[in-house]
Amino acid sequence: MADSNIEWTEKTWNPTTGCTKISKECDNCYAEVMTNRMMHMPNQPRYKAGFGVFAMHEDALGEPYKWKKPTTVFVNSMSDLFHKDMKIEFLQKIFKVMNDTPQHTYQVLTKRHHEITKYSKDLNWADNIWMGVSVGSEAGVRRIEHLVNCGAKHKFLSVEPLLEELPDLNLKGIDLVIVGGESGDNSSRPVELDWILKVKKNCDQQGVPFFFKQWGMKKFNPNLNDPTMDKRHRYYAKGGCMINGKIYLSNPSNPNSPDTPTLELFGNEYYIMDDYSDLKSIWELKSYLPFMEDDLYEQLKTDIKINGLNDPILFVATPNGEKLVIEGHTRLRACIELKLKNIPTKEVKENFESIDDIKLWMVRHQFQRRNLSSVEKIELALLSKETIEKMAKDNLYKAGKNKEIDKSIDTYAEIAKIAGVGRTSVFMYSAIIEKASDSVKQKLRKGDISITSAYDKVKDIPEKKITKPKNKANNYKILDSIEEAQKLLEDGKIQGVTILKNKAQIDMLNNYVKTKFGIVITEA
Repeated sequence: MADSNIEWTEKTWNPTTGCTKISKECDNCYAEVMTNRMMHMPNQPRYKAGFGVFAMHEDALGEPYKWKKPTTVFVNSMSDLFHKDMKIEFLQKIFKVMNDTPQHTYQVLTKRHHEITKYSKDLNWADNIWMGVSVGSEAGVRRIEHLVNCGAKHKFLSVEPLLEELPDLNLKGIDLVIVGGESGDNSSRPVELDWILKVKKNCDQQGVPFFFKQWGMKKFNPNLNDPTMDKRHRYYAKGGCMINGKIYLSNPSNPNSPDTPTLELFGNEYYIMDDYSDLKSIWELKSYLPFMEDDLYEQLKTDIKINGLNDPILFVATPNGEKLVIEGHTRLRACIELKLKNIPTKEVKENFESIDDIKLWMVRHQFQRRNLSSVEKIELALLSKETIEKMAKDNLYKAGKNKEIDKSIDTYAEIAKIAGVGRTSVFMYSAIIEKASDSVKQKLRKGDISITSAYDKVKDIPEKKITKPKNKANNYKILDSIEEAQKLLEDGKIQGVTILKNKAQIDMLNNYVKTKFGIVITEA
């Protein structure tokens, strides 16, 4: 038995090894890759014969009897329990083990639907056995009928890897559908969002739990900013596992399956990352500031272990009474790993009106904790650039809706205010980062050269130009002011407005925006 990285199970048990490819879902079989690796390892004798040889292992039958903790187990992750070379006597022995250990939940998966029908009456389908078939292609849909007609009490579909659009699925008699993209090292067959959504719609309409495992590879994920692609995310999966910003992990086959708790903040729901000692965290704040380097983190963790946590973790109370961490995420991580209790905390009583307000506060608060140079202050303050630009766009949107704007927003001025430096310093630093050579940037960060001196080296360098594709009509109109943008929006002559820093960004934007839109340039 081995702990499993497969998202919908906990452990794997392989009383048989080896298999034979029978469908295109098998083309990039992960079990074959792993077998080819393990067959050369002296401590893995069961795989010595290679992937192409189906082998039954009597010595593996006793393993589940030794497991003390109730566990969800994927049976034969490295083979197929209904392989053509399986002997019914050995199959019955495997089922007897599952029958004898009702504290565990067993998940069995096959592509050999005819064998299910052939052996079903000769097997004892206890309540703790979930039987499933793979349905990654249209040809695999025929397996569902055989699964439904077998004697298993619980049945599931593994729509993985999903290789093409499937017809509408009849899910009567199915208790769970698991969907995922191809994730092997040799994967080159992408899964499409529309295919996934169609399967999910079938599940929703027929009341069947839906589990989305992962996109397979990052390149297949339509959202390159999917936070679940980060290994530090609570719901990390290869290639990410969000569909249009949502996570779907409904899994009745695993009694220990993680739920996806959320908290409400400013009218939006956020997935909870940490829930420890009445403190909660969310990814949007936990990841906003740079993560600490591993070696520094280990030093911090050791210090906390020896001396305890001296600085309190700061939180803000949500409308529902949760304590949401807004400062001290790294220290909280160390406390969790050290299993510390009675963590010192302190409530921050600020009148936050949005999560962006909290983000800006987090950056400002860092200046109170650190002794930073002007360059370091600007770099830290620039983490808020996207947040500030978002506020500027929100103001423009309000103007288009005839709503009162609280104040105009100058991005450089706001960043300068956070950093405690002049607006000109921020402007010059931004130009340096955009135009300067790596050596100049390195000298600047080391303090070997001032911002002004570095800027003198790049101020006359023209902005990089982006070549515009030929024979492509422009979808934009350059505007002189927000007021002009408001009037064109009201007249329906444009469908949206975009604020850009400079003209060099226009052609790149035109490649992606298909509707007519206006552009307001913030710099001369």
